[in-house]
Parts: sequence; C-alpha cells; structure tokens
Amino acid sequence: MTPIAPPFKVAVSSVVDGVRVGHSVTDQVTLTNLGYKTDSYSMSTTGATFPTTILDSTCSTPLSTTPSVIAGASTNVCVKVDVPAGAADSATSTATIRATSVGSPKVSGSGTDKTIAVAVDTLVVDDDAFTASPVEVNSYYTAALNAKVIAFQLWDLGSDKKLPLNYLLSFRHVVWFTGNSYPAPIGAYESELKTFLDSGNNLFLSGQDLLDQTAGTSSFVHDYLHVTWDGSETQNDINTANVHDIAGTLTAGAGTVPLNSAVLGNTFMDEITPNGTAQPIFNDDASKPDALSFSGTYKVVFLAFPMEEYGTADQRADLIGRVFTFFGS
Repeated sequence: MTPIAPPFKVAVSSVVDGVRVGHSVTDQVTLTNLGYKTDSYSMSTTGATFPTTILDSTCSTPLSTTPSVIAGASTNVCVKVDVPAGAADSATSTATIRATSVGSPKVSGSGTDKTIAVAVDTLVVDDDAFTASPVEVNSYYTAALNAKVIAFQLWDLGSDKKLPLNYLLSFRHVVWFTGNSYPAPIGAYESELKTFLDSGNNLFLSGQDLLDQTAGTSSFVHDYLHVTWDGSETQNDINTANVHDIAGTLTAGAGTVPLNSAVLGNTFMDEITPNGTAQPIFNDDASKPDALSFSGTYKVVFLAFPMEEYGTADQRADLIGRVFTFFGS
C-alpha cells in the first residue's frame, strides 16, 4: 500500500553563501508542505554568529509567520545575514532555520544557512574532481600563491559543485584549474563566470581538455576567454614537451619551460587561436599558441595546458606573480 502523508509535515532547504566583510547577503530558503493539510509556519533562527534575519519572499519585510501553503506546495522565505566588518577572513556563521507548523506546533522542519566571510581578494576554485588523477593538484597552485604572499580562499568543486554567485562576486581574482576533469569542466559555470567578468573582475584559468569537442565552441569561450575553436581535432590534444615565452607579453623572459606530463598522467594540452585583442603568451614546440591574455573591462589569462605541469615550484610561483602583476593587484 502507498503510505499516506501525515496531516502536518514540512521540509526546509539549506543554503551556503558568502560575502565581503562589512556587507550583507540575502538568500532564499524553500519550505515545502509535505503534509496533506494546508498549513502555515512560524519561523525562527538559532545558532548564528553573524546577525541573521528572516524576511518575506520579497526579501524586504521581516517575517514571523508564512502565508498558508497548500499540501504539496512550497513557499520561499529570505534569510539576510550581516557580516561584521571585523569578521576574520573565512569565518563562518551557520544558522539553523526552523519552520514550526501552525496547525500542529509539535511538528517542525529545519535547514541551515551557512555564510562565509570574505576579506581577501582571491578565490582558488579546485575543479580537479576526476577520480583517476594521479595527484591532488591544488597544492601546486596554493604553493605558488603562498610563495608570492597572495592570500586566498579555496572552493573545492569536488566537495560542493554549487558555487554560490554572491560568494564568487565577493572576490576580485579567481584562479580556476580543472586537472583531468572532462568533458566541458567549466560548462556548468560559464553563466556565473560571465557575471563575474562583467563585474570587472579577473580570471586565471588553467587546464587541459577544457575545449575538447564542442566545449570550446560556447559563447563564453569565444567572447570571454577570447578563443576561436571549431570543435575539430585540429588543435585538440596536441602534445608539447615545453612551452616558450613570447616577447612583449607577460611571459617575456620566462624562457623555455618544460611540462611534466607525469603530473596528470597524459598529454591532453591544446593549441588555441586567440581572437579580438587577446594575445598569445606562450607557444608550444610547434610555435603555435597554447596560452593567452586579454585586457579589457576585465582581464583573463588562459593556459590551455595544466599549470601544475609547468616547470619547477619556483617557475610556477614566477608565473603566478606575472599573472597577478598583469591583473594589477
């Protein structure tokens, strides 16, 4: 027999977000009536270390009790969190958001609202979620940033694939790497990255197989990474033992730098065709571009090879330093 729903039952969604210190962030939380009777809910919040307020679905008016919700339907409330100006970077506040049934006050449901304080300019996005990767490569990037005394936060897409937009927009610079992730590793995030760049921020993107097949034909790749890619195998998976600096670009003087393909266990780097005012910054052994920079209302540095395979630790730190000098940080 099909189980019959109880008369009163409610589920409350959870959310994670972040914002710069001294600012507030507001997110919607969904309440779903899982009972068979129409109900409304008294709202409360506990456990937060940052000031937290529950608002109505328009995110404008404090709310103590929701409107009526018919069986099987949902309603939204907003949770506003004010992050103090003095909060430490990466400090978190987790509020328990509780909805208590008006029809049966012994029944309630709860979710959490976690807020991350941001007091640094750089976010590292670890998209190396491919289980066959020989190593966890984020240390190659974090070590290079630490060597240049660039403070950062880290978001691991392997642990949480939902990268909150408000949180992303709290940073000026993003360092994003994809390791062995395939196919189209940035495809699900292109809309967020467009918004990030349209806001005048900067992106350093490194990886192989980012463009493979039709992934490189998206409007984001063409218009924001400034790569023209025809979806064929002409420039795809072109092995190169070294990359070579290009005079007059941010890599000038870096020389010829070997790539250690043993780091990821394969050779899936690409050649690229920069478009617009983007300029090549590295050539491969065939004297074809495999990295570029773009400077406009936002800045992009894109390596179509994995930076984790690039030279020594000192050379990776040097490259990161050149990128952030280009960004103007």
